[in-house]
Amino acid sequence: MAYKFKFFAQPVISNIRTFCEAALVEFTIGLICAVFAYASYGVFIHLFVACVVISIACFCLSIYNLYSLFYYS
Repeated sequence: MAYKFKFFAQPVISNIRTFCEAALVEFTIGLICAVFAYASYGVFIHLFVACVVISIACFCLSIYNLYSLFYYS
């Protein structure tokens, strides 16, 4: 029985339905990127800048989702 390895990225199938779930996922991704930015602060400036940008975007999106949850409910 041979197993086929896929060496390229597979699409992510997401079934996020509510603002609360989306905010939690985005906050978690932002938190992970913030930890990477903190760890790479003095070592890799390119990784630090990229992680800070992604983390700020994720935190802003999670705040917007929570705002939409309370505003539209």
